[in-house]
Amino acid sequence: MTVYAMHRVEPISRQGDPGQALAAVVADPLWMLARQRQYGELAGEDAGSPIRVDFRIVDHPIDGWSADGDQIVPYDPASDVLEAVVAGESAGPSHSLRDRVDAGRRVAAAVPGDVNDALRAALPLDVSGTDDVLLARASERFCDGLAATLAVTNASSGGAAHVLGLSDAQWSTAEGPLRAVARWAATTFGLGPSSWDPKRLERRFGLASDGQLVLGAPEHTRDAIDVPDLDLTEAGAALASTGDAPLVRRVPTPIRFPGMPDNRYWAFEDARLSLARVDASTHDLSRLALVEFSTVYGNDWFVFPTPVSSGTIASVDDLVAVDTFGVKQLIAAADLSSWAVFTPSGPGTNRARLVLPATAPGALSGPVVEEVAFVRDENANLVWGLEKIVTDDAGDTQDLVAAYTAGLGPAEPWPQGAELLYRLMTDVPPHWVPFVPVHDEGSLRAVVLVEAVLPRPDSAGELHTVEPRSSVLRELRGAPLHEEEVPPDGVVVTRRWFLARSADGGRHVWAGRSVRAGRGPGSSGLEFDVAIEAGGAW
Repeated sequence: MTVYAMHRVEPISRQGDPGQALAAVVADPLWMLARQRQYGELAGEDAGSPIRVDFRIVDHPIDGWSADGDQIVPYDPASDVLEAVVAGESAGPSHSLRDRVDAGRRVAAAVPGDVNDALRAALPLDVSGTDDVLLARASERFCDGLAATLAVTNASSGGAAHVLGLSDAQWSTAEGPLRAVARWAATTFGLGPSSWDPKRLERRFGLASDGQLVLGAPEHTRDAIDVPDLDLTEAGAALASTGDAPLVRRVPTPIRFPGMPDNRYWAFEDARLSLARVDASTHDLSRLALVEFSTVYGNDWFVFPTPVSSGTIASVDDLVAVDTFGVKQLIAAADLSSWAVFTPSGPGTNRARLVLPATAPGALSGPVVEEVAFVRDENANLVWGLEKIVTDDAGDTQDLVAAYTAGLGPAEPWPQGAELLYRLMTDVPPHWVPFVPVHDEGSLRAVVLVEAVLPRPDSAGELHTVEPRSSVLRELRGAPLHEEEVPPDGVVVTRRWFLARSADGGRHVWAGRSVRAGRGPGSSGLEFDVAIEAGGAW
């Protein structure tokens, strides 16, 4: 005698519509019992459901970061904001006089009056290049705050006191407050190491635990930092196992999601989602996988909370699941280096790693203080860097596009009796900086983009060059920009101020960059050897 046992019945539609198979039409109670027998519910062969999980977990605090992969800078998740530490920089190409005044005001509020007077005498504010009355009055009360913080950071204790013009007694009193101001200035004005890579238009940094880089962000371009931005390093994969860590017990619960099919045939389901009517083609793998997971494997997954401290990377080992029959099963992480859930990508995904960086949720963002767009001009066979918004050396934000548009006057009249005009080169706005393709010497056929000089005539007809005014293009002067970083739609680099609070309630302000996709190719109108007929724009 042959006995057939069916443990799982899956609907297979031969006509393209699985609606009839998923409807599970009930004919009579005997039919329902037969369906239960087909599913193995009457045979008692179903595995038990987990009722408890026991595991060990160890938190490794993230206490440092690195911009170059070598030098690790200390970092405190409780008193620092991760985005401010790794992305903070000056708002302009150079530190403005207002930045120095702001830092000097912070120094004056932190130290006694006699120490502030000594600092103002040793490191005075240079206001000779401005006629601003407020800045001139500020020089009578504050010192050059950035110069003071740099001296505190770079010099030894005795050397800093000499540079700052302080006596030993004054230095012993003001050393702690001055170092606190120096840490604040390093974030607010970007005095520390820079993680920005101008050749790639992206940020690169690593996070360290106990002196080893355990996480890396090789291509970070956003304002915020989240787990998908971080990759596990070799040191992170080799973090110490849980060992003697205390045992943690949790109660798992089945997952729930809107429109989830009920796991019993005789129960009515939520009508907000009809999985039978999901339209998916044969190559739409993600949608097909979602439908299959929802209809077949949805009730096979369980979740439970895991205690992880903020600003740490946790190691989870020895996870044991106990089911309703009392059977204990050791659950190991799936050894899939190319795909994993709840753990960063990278080596060592066969061991569970939970990352919870001390980021700044709900950071307030200010107006843009710098914006540069890279666009492709197919007619001129160039890439242009469009400086739209810049911050000058005085700290003032300027809209170069609006200034150029406002400066355009009426078209010059044609010379009397002229029928044809010849132009050696058409005009290009001064805030358009060209990038020309150049062969990459380190490869056989690769091409890089190099910032070029475009002579422009002035009002007297003399040719002169225009220096870039944004920090993005100044950093690219003489450095190759990889061609693949500027797609056909272009790319836009913006910089703005942010405000957030750390875990201890501290207030943090920083300026950071972000990169987003452009709006398509552009045209500068650059042409050479142009003959214009009478009546045309020239």
